Amino acid sequence: MKKYLPLVLLIALVLFPSVALGQLNLGNAYLNNFGIGAGYGGASLTDVVGRIIKIVLSLLGLVAVVLIVVGGFQWMASGGNEEKIKGAKKLMSAALVGLIIIILAYAVATFIVSNLTNVTN
Repeated sequence: MKKYLPLVLLIALVLFPSVALGQLNLGNAYLNNFGIGAGYGGASLTDVVGRIIKIVLSLLGLVAVVLIVVGGFQWMASGGNEEKIKGAKKLMSAALVGLIIIILAYAVATFIVSNLTNVTN
């Protein structure tokens, strides 16, 4: 690893400032028009941030539902062991509380983004 360190530092010093300043042209027209193709080209900042927040919260909601299902499987596979049942109940209740928080955060984000969009228009 030590023998590659100067090369990695050289690449980082040359490449990263170009990327940060937006001067790196990869020569791919698809990458240049990616924002427009994804539907973000003409969208305002509040729309883009709102979409990103909704996507992240949707993924977190999916994780919470998967944790509830995992807790259910742990409960079914506990074989009557009280410690395993307590662990499964604890996992399911924590996932349910997390799901409620995610739903509330989604509602608040939707409300705020829709109000900001109405104000800016």
